[in-house]
Formats: sequence, structure tokens, C-alpha cells
Amino acid sequence: MKGLFIGRVFIVGFVVLVIHIGLAPDLRIVGVAAELPLGLTIASGLAGGVERGAVHGLIYGLIVDMFLFTPVGLSALVFAVIGWLSGHVYLDRLEESPLVSTVTIALGTAASIGVFIALGLMLGESSLLEAPIGTILLVAPMINAALAVPLVAAAHWMWTADPLHQGTYG
Repeated sequence: MKGLFIGRVFIVGFVVLVIHIGLAPDLRIVGVAAELPLGLTIASGLAGGVERGAVHGLIYGLIVDMFLFTPVGLSALVFAVIGWLSGHVYLDRLEESPLVSTVTIALGTAASIGVFIALGLMLGESSLLEAPIGTILLVAPMINAALAVPLVAAAHWMWTADPLHQGTYG
């Protein structure tokens, strides 16, 4: 059962990463690509809670960091925190609905991108100023919001095989 759980987490993460790196850059809206790994991390917290969201965000953020030219660990930090925060939406037992998921993923994406840029600038990454920050902060959350339902469905599928699945998370 543990192999099935790890396999599902790997499959979902790998598919989203391949789509993000291979397909999303060609499907830009107003020059902005989707932030699919960030959306999956938020969906992971929504579907599985605080611990799962944070751990998934940390590991997935480290993987994403390998494809970026920003300081290693920056994405991991931002992803872990947003995964943890989105897990609180799960723990607060807000009604799980497509609307709640969509709004949470949109707001989480905007907040995460803003924090990523702010931390990157504080760490001396002046190249972040070359990007159209305002456009990214408006468009990327809308793209992730449009993809919220499939991202949450993938996260739910990913967590259903969890060998430690207990009443706390279900």
C-alpha cells in the first residue's frame, strides 16, 4: 500500500511538472504561463491537510528550484508555507466545493508569487524586476483558478492511497 501511495504522489507530481515545463510555456496568456506546481501544492493542502500540504510543498518546491535560476530553496520555502496555509482551509472544515478550491488556489497563487518576488529581491535577485510583475500577479492566479478543479481532483486521487489515512485527514 505504501508503494501505491508513493507511486501516486510521484505520478501526479511528475505529470504536472512535465506539463508545466513542456506545455505551459507555449500556452501563455498575455505573456504569462500557468504556475501549475504552485497550484498543485495548494490543492495538495486543500485535499490532505496541513502536514501533507507543507511536506508536499517543501519537496515539490525543491524539485521546482532545480529548474529556476533563483536561490535554491526559495521555491521550497514559499511552496511549504502555502501548502501549510492551504491545509488550514482543509482543517477549518470549510465546505469543500469547487468555489472554495478555486478562490483558495487563486489567492494562494497570487500571495505566493508576491512573496517569492519579495524574498527574491531581498536576496539580491534583481533579475526578477525584469518580469512584468503586475501582469503576472493578475494573470497567473486566474489561470490556476481555471485549473483548480482538475488540480484538486488530482490531489485527492494522490492522497486516497495514503497508508496512514486516518480519520483526521478524511
